[in-house]
Amino acid sequence: MFRVIFFAGILMLPLAQALVPEAVLDGAGVFVLGTVIGWLGLLLRWWSFATLGTYFTTVVKTSSDQVVVERGPYRILRHPSYTGLLAAFVGCGLMLGNWVGTAACFLLILVGLIYRLLREEHAMIDSLGDAYLDFAKDRARLVPFVW
Repeated sequence: MFRVIFFAGILMLPLAQALVPEAVLDGAGVFVLGTVIGWLGLLLRWWSFATLGTYFTTVVKTSSDQVVVERGPYRILRHPSYTGLLAAFVGCGLMLGNWVGTAACFLLILVGLIYRLLREEHAMIDSLGDAYLDFAKDRARLVPFVW
């Protein structure tokens, strides 16, 4: 389910350019802003992967030696790699210069990530119990101080 929604979000970028070319975001400033947001998102994502180390997986699963990681970007967010992924795609959308594609991509990927992160959180609670619940109560999921 996540992968279907994720790829649909990616497809919105070129599709919107073809179907709604008048939704243009023009100017060098928009491109530069997109570049900065995109790279910051990728850096956050890579930092998250490096912080998790061997606990990073591409599928939702826990291991018998699983611990709650509370260092690096996990000091602030529960799912910083997903925040980074969203930022990377917003940046890409801005660089491509179509606000409809950017918004559609963001919304679809956000829906897919929420679906996935809720599954992840259930797996972590099942595996780690109170340790994960204590970690989660002090951190937002995707946006600091918001959600």
